Amino acid sequence: MSFGLKYLAPLLPGFLDRYPQIDVDISLGDHMIDVVAGGFDMAIRIAELEDSSLRYRRLCAVRRPLVATPGYLERHGRPSHPRDLNQHTCLLYTNLPTPETWKFRHKSGEEYAASVRGRMRSNNAELIVPALLNGQGLALQPDFIVWDAIERGELEEVLPEWQIASINVNLLTPPGVLRPARVTVLLDYLTEQLSSTPWATGVPASADAI
Repeated sequence: MSFGLKYLAPLLPGFLDRYPQIDVDISLGDHMIDVVAGGFDMAIRIAELEDSSLRYRRLCAVRRPLVATPGYLERHGRPSHPRDLNQHTCLLYTNLPTPETWKFRHKSGEEYAASVRGRMRSNNAELIVPALLNGQGLALQPDFIVWDAIERGELEEVLPEWQIASINVNLLTPPGVLRPARVTVLLDYLTEQLSSTPWATGVPASADAI
């Protein structure tokens, strides 16, 4: 939902201007939907994809940095290893398989699963941002939510040599070779607009896969 409000919504007026004969019906949510059973022409899924018959187009990878305000870090110290996070307050995004376990990988190859605790939990990442900017704790947030705050110096990346696995922004469509023209032009438009955003990393959009 955060991605839809912040990045998809501003693109829709341009699409409507370019294709005045096409109408759009948008449904936002953080839960996993069944694209086929729900009758959707297309879905944006920000996750590693499970094996399925759906066709997909991978737009880009998105980092998930660990961040906090400089003020929080001055008051509570900067962790030097993920094991130090058990001494810190964390703000938890719960729409994950293991929200209280953060799995880090060092650039040397070392891996560490940190058990974290927090006073605030939410199934929406955007809801966490005000508390994060108020210095209430550390949080793992996708770059598309926090990159601008990092650029302005309002947030600081913590443990930059340790990374959480990136996630992909994928465009999904139902199985089948034939695809309505209205869906094809929307896929191409979103690929054009989203694959060059400031937070996008990795290779450009791949060819459609089955």
